[in-house]
Amino acid sequence: MQAIIRDLTSINILYFIVAAVLGYLIGSINLSIILSKGKGKDIREMGSGNAGTTNTLRTMGKGAAAVVLLFDVLKGCLIPLVLLIAGSKDWMPIYVTTCECMAYIYAFFAVVGHCFPLYYGFKGGKGIATAAGALLVISPAATGIALVEFVILMVLFRYVSLSSIVAVMNIAVFTYLLYPGEARLLVITLAIAILAIYKHKTNIVRLRNGEESTMFYKKK
Repeated sequence: MQAIIRDLTSINILYFIVAAVLGYLIGSINLSIILSKGKGKDIREMGSGNAGTTNTLRTMGKGAAAVVLLFDVLKGCLIPLVLLIAGSKDWMPIYVTTCECMAYIYAFFAVVGHCFPLYYGFKGGKGIATAAGALLVISPAATGIALVEFVILMVLFRYVSLSSIVAVMNIAVFTYLLYPGEARLLVITLAIAILAIYKHKTNIVRLRNGEESTMFYKKK
């Protein structure tokens, strides 16, 4: 906690605000909505109504889904990766810890932007792909384990929502176990996990009632 307080100098706050705004604006770009509108439709009125990879797969096919998935992952990971690399260079005028905090803040607000996009009436996707991209950079070991867990759960149960919820929750758990003392990182992973679970609240209800769709088909 003392480390977090020390981060809050006036110049650092400016950097953090820039990271938050940049994360939110980039995160708000939703390719699934753009592609669907290019076809004269709106993906939020198609299939499950979610502006994300799974609904793109169901409504627009594998090619569109692959492009959407790649875009969502990249908008979560590229800027944090640049910040972390830049922070390790001697010529960088910003301290390493400042760059790390900027990466963490960008990561969170990119997910916020995906879930509540400025450009599309604050109605977006559920943020899992963007969160995965960002967390793979800022908490790679924990995210790597969680991705394996996601694949195993998908093979066993075929529920994207269940696999996503469990994996994103466990990223926070694995971060706590694998990166002891990294309070900033733990706070961000927890915040992203809470947001992702909140966006899945309707899926949780359907899972509980046995009404959730599997990867391609509605459960009978």
